[in-house]
Amino acid sequence: MLTIDQIAHYCEQEIARLQLVGDREELRRLQLALGVLMRAAEQARDRDTAMRFRVLAARAANAQEIIAGED
Repeated sequence: MLTIDQIAHYCEQEIARLQLVGDREELRRLQLALGVLMRAAEQARDRDTAMRFRVLAARAANAQEIIAGED
């Protein structure tokens, strides 16, 4: 079964990869998906996991802004 750690690790790698190739749209989609996971964790009252996904969503947003600044 897939774990929270595996999902977070995958997302970290994807953020780095997508920033490297300059894919703002896919970063936006990943940010939205991370927001859904964050809300699910909040609903389950898992604050640590919610914060972890919130931070990853913020990283995805920051990566989008970095790419936009390069355009």
